[in-house]
Amino acid sequence: MDVKVISFNIRCANDLEGHSIAERAPRLKAILDEYDADIIGFQECQLDWEKIIEKDYLDKYEMYLVRRKDPESCPIFWRKDRFDCVDKGVFWLSDTPDVMSGGYDDLYHCYRVCMWAILKDKNTGEQLLYMNTHFGFGDDAQTKSANLIAKRAKEIGDFPTVLTGDFNLTPSYKTYPVLTSHFTDVNAVTAKDDRPTYHGYYFKEITKDYHIDFCFVNDKVTPVSQVILDQTFDGKYPSDHYGILSELKI
Repeated sequence: MDVKVISFNIRCANDLEGHSIAERAPRLKAILDEYDADIIGFQECQLDWEKIIEKDYLDKYEMYLVRRKDPESCPIFWRKDRFDCVDKGVFWLSDTPDVMSGGYDDLYHCYRVCMWAILKDKNTGEQLLYMNTHFGFGDDAQTKSANLIAKRAKEIGDFPTVLTGDFNLTPSYKTYPVLTSHFTDVNAVTAKDDRPTYHGYYFKEITKDYHIDFCFVNDKVTPVSQVILDQTFDGKYPSDHYGILSELKI
């Protein structure tokens, strides 16, 4: 089956110069409506976003959301008309992953999470494992997070696996080869687009060192394409990140 997946860090805060959450929400919806993804993973979803999500997306998508302590979340969405959720869960990127806990973030000490869902195609019966995360900072923390996610993916089951998120690292970081020892970077084998995915609303001042959002897959998934969703609206952005759209064949 062919699957379109979007990962988007939607920015948790209200920012100045036309970038409050309320101002950015219609821009985000315009992009997501245009690309019509089968599965979506958000990062940095805060309470103000949850009200917007309920209004804008839950007619079309089913959602799984578990808040961190902050209370931030990395919710997962799947099309109601295409998938049934067979199982779902969350684990914490820490030494006690089954308990809400901080751990793998050397800079901010946030309670980092990975959320997952096993999705079954209503027509074909095929299943896939979708995982969505937001890494902390520091080589040690990121490497532990990568290895934990790979371990958990295997424990959940022998499924075609898709992992998306804001990884707060680029291909030059020490943890990137750890991730690619477990998974394939869709961008690296398709578009090879090293432009930044984090821009902070000032794209021209940011270098490729800020390509930090990824879609990874295991060997049961064939990468087809990836596109950075870099649309702006009269010079304004939907987030301080660009989203990424990955087309995959299961």
